Amino acid sequence: MITERSSIHQRNAILENRDLVPHVIGGRVNFRGILAFCRNYRVVGISALFLTGTSERLHRELHRSGRAFLHYLQQAEPHELRTSRALPFFDAIGAGDFVGAAEIARHVRRSWARDEEYEEDFLFVEFLMQQFFLGADDASCEALLDRYEKALQGAEDIRLELCQALFLAREVEFTFALNRFLADRDEHLRTVAERQHVAPELLATEWNFSVEGLALLRLAERKRLLTEVEHLHVPSIARELPVLPLAHDAWMRPEEG
Repeated sequence: MITERSSIHQRNAILENRDLVPHVIGGRVNFRGILAFCRNYRVVGISALFLTGTSERLHRELHRSGRAFLHYLQQAEPHELRTSRALPFFDAIGAGDFVGAAEIARHVRRSWARDEEYEEDFLFVEFLMQQFFLGADDASCEALLDRYEKALQGAEDIRLELCQALFLAREVEFTFALNRFLADRDEHLRTVAERQHVAPELLATEWNFSVEGLALLRLAERKRLLTEVEHLHVPSIARELPVLPLAHDAWMRPEEG
């Protein structure tokens, strides 16, 4: 059972982050290291969601992930960063920490790392940052979408349709694209799990819950779009808004509930 494994994975992630906190605070982790640190908070939060059926702890841990990533960004060299891999940006949105998400958007790398990430992966995140958090005007957003389409060179990418639906505030198109995005994600993860070893804590948590899906629904709500209540790997309980905001430095105390 997922829930039986979740408590073990939750405890291990907390213990690992407790050891890592001094290194993160002191700026002694690289980009890969901070992503692992943030992933641990994600594992803790998703585990709590599955164990309790409530969202409060999920939101707290996603908040911790986003704020820890922001701390890293504030002292990292831009050449170290890969915008397409900034999953803690989605954690912050999922937690309802829009201030933190905006700060992440302001500090992350603004240029495509040509030899390190796909241009379309970069543009997906960059568009969301510009559209929702950096105050880009319509012309700038349209230019990003045009660049995104050209980068695909005729290939299909449901994320482009998601971005277009959000930009144009089209409910039906957004719902269709989101459902496709989540279904494609599920199929991809199943294929990966069949072909290679996947860490059990990821199989029990992130592979059964989509932080990106939760974040996209939050952004749709900011556009006042009506959405379906339930989605694959985004249960409705996770969409509740956090009750109380956490302190910006709560990520420094992983042992606290």
